[in-house]
Amino acid sequence: MIGDACVFALPQVSNEFACEHGKLVTRRAGPDIACQSPAMQQQCACVYERLKQIGLTEFEFEDDLTQVPHGVWAKIQFGGLLGLDALCNDSDKRALDNIAGTIQLVMQQYSELGMLPVEQITASMNAYRNRRRKK
Repeated sequence: MIGDACVFALPQVSNEFACEHGKLVTRRAGPDIACQSPAMQQQCACVYERLKQIGLTEFEFEDDLTQVPHGVWAKIQFGGLLGLDALCNDSDKRALDNIAGTIQLVMQQYSELGMLPVEQITASMNAYRNRRRKK
């Protein structure tokens, strides 16, 4: 069912990020991640919406899947998650072992997502570089 789709599927399908609640599934369009926790799925959706708001403003795009390049979406998701992890763990990682754990720490430290330090998150989004595919 598409209702259990994880909002952070892209980082997980890449095998660079993982989540304790994510389960790899095959859908008609290909591999996807299903969230096994409805409560966590709701928290992640709220965090993703905030990251999207921050990132689209930073990169000067409207929320339109047909206009925003894939690389910008990757920077918002991958870079945004790494930025959140750096806020909570004061680390400089290239991947996450548990997206849900990072989200939970963020929710504990920042009672409102509007309080997130935008400058630090946008710096992480801007610094994120996609891995080059091998030919």
